[in-house]
Amino acid sequence: MNLLSQRTHPTFHDHWEAIGAQERQSLVLKHLTEFIQFCRHRVPFYKDRLEGFQSQSPYPLKDIPVMTSDTLRELVPPISYDLLSEDTRDYTVFQSGGTTGFPKSTLFSHAELELLNLGNARGFFAMGLSADDRVGNLFAVGGLYMTFIHINRMLQQYGCMNFPFSNHTAVDFIHTATKLYNINCFAGITSVVLSALRGMSTMGMDGIQIKKVFYGGEHIYEADKIELREKFGVEVIGAPGYGTVDTWYIGYQCLHSPTGTFHAHDDQCYIEIFDEDENKHVSGEGVGMLYATPMVRRLTPIVRYRVGDRAQWLETPCECGRQTPRFRLLGRGDDVLRIGYDSVDYNFIQTIVAQFKELSGTIQMQKQRVDGRDQLVILIETESKNHSHLAQQIADEITNNRPTLRDHVKKQTVWPVHVHLVAPHTIERNVRTGKLIRVKDAVQEKHK
Repeated sequence: MNLLSQRTHPTFHDHWEAIGAQERQSLVLKHLTEFIQFCRHRVPFYKDRLEGFQSQSPYPLKDIPVMTSDTLRELVPPISYDLLSEDTRDYTVFQSGGTTGFPKSTLFSHAELELLNLGNARGFFAMGLSADDRVGNLFAVGGLYMTFIHINRMLQQYGCMNFPFSNHTAVDFIHTATKLYNINCFAGITSVVLSALRGMSTMGMDGIQIKKVFYGGEHIYEADKIELREKFGVEVIGAPGYGTVDTWYIGYQCLHSPTGTFHAHDDQCYIEIFDEDENKHVSGEGVGMLYATPMVRRLTPIVRYRVGDRAQWLETPCECGRQTPRFRLLGRGDDVLRIGYDSVDYNFIQTIVAQFKELSGTIQMQKQRVDGRDQLVILIETESKNHSHLAQQIADEITNNRPTLRDHVKKQTVWPVHVHLVAPHTIERNVRTGKLIRVKDAVQEKHK
C-alpha cells in the first residue's frame, strides 16, 4: 500500500484534517465513549476506575484518576497482566525510559503498529515529504527502542527511497552513502542528526545537500535551527510526530508550525491540558500538564496518562487550513532546576544562548551543591576558542535576567552561575538512543 495514493483529501493527507470543529468534537466524543466502554468491559482494572466518566460533560474524564508512568509499569508484563484486554502473545515489547537495569515495558499489538502509519504519514506529509525524497533514517534502534521500526515501515509504505542507517551507523559511512545516493532528507533524534551533520562537515560537503530535517525524540531550539540553515543549508526543519512510547502519537507539525507547536491527532488520542495547581482544566490558552488517552490502544488500554510535558491550547487557526486543534509544548515538567528560590527552566537557558551565534543549542543544565549552597552550571558545546570571555558573558546574561537568582547570588546564599564551553560531542548522551541529557540534578542523584 502506498500511503500517498490512499489520500482522501486533495490538500491534506486525509479527510479528518478538514472536518470542522463541531462535527469533529462530536466524533471524538463518540470514539472516546466507545473506548471507555471497551476498557470497562474488557479490562478488570478499569471496571471501577472509570465510573466517573461523564459523556455529557465538557471534560468527560475530569473525575477519572490520572495514570502515571509508575502506575503503568506495575500493570504490564513482566510484572503484571492486569492491563491486558486479551490473552494473547500477538504483540511487540518495547522499552519505555531508562537505559540500564530492568526494562520498563510497553506493549503494542501488531495491528496497532500498523495503525501508527497513519499518524506518521499525516505528519510527514504536512511537513512536505515527497515520494521523490530520499530519506536517511537516523532514529535509534536496538535495546527495545521503538521509533526506528515504525518510521522505517511508514517510509516503505509512503513510497519514497528509504535508507535505514539508525543512530549506530558510522559517520563516514553515512557521508559516503549520502553522496552516492543523493540523499536529501534526514529523519532522526535531534542530537543524532546534528552530530551526523557536524561529523560529515569535517569530511567535506561537496556534492551533499540535506534540504529537509525531520526530527523527533527531543525538542529543537533556535540555535540548532540557525546552525542547520546557515551552516548546512537545510530548508525544511520540523517534527512530523510528537508522542510517547507509553501512549501514542499526540501531535504533528505542518510547514506553518513554529518550534514546539503541533496539530493534534484528536481522532486517535484524546488530549487534556490540566492545571494541577488549581485542580482544573485550563481555559483559553492557559498552561497545564498534558494528559493523553490513546483511543486506538486496545491491547493495553491507557486512560488519562500524565505525559510529563507542559502545554497550552492555541485558539488562533493555522495558516495551513487544517481544522485539527493546535497546542504548544512548553517543556518537560521536570526540565526545571530549583536553584535557591528560583526555578530555572531549560527553555530560558536556550533563549539566552541563542543570542550568541557562535554557540550551538547542545546544552546541559546542572544543579550542583557546594559547601551548603546551590550552583547553576551550564555546559554548552561550541567550536569557538573564545571560551573565558564568552562563558562569562553568558553567565552574566543568565544572572541579569533572573532577578531572584541575582539577588541570592548577591546575598551569597547561592553560588554565581558557572558556564563551561566545551568541544562538540562531549556533553553526555543517552547511551541507548543518543539523546542529549539536558538536565542533571546532582543533588537528587547523590541521594538516590
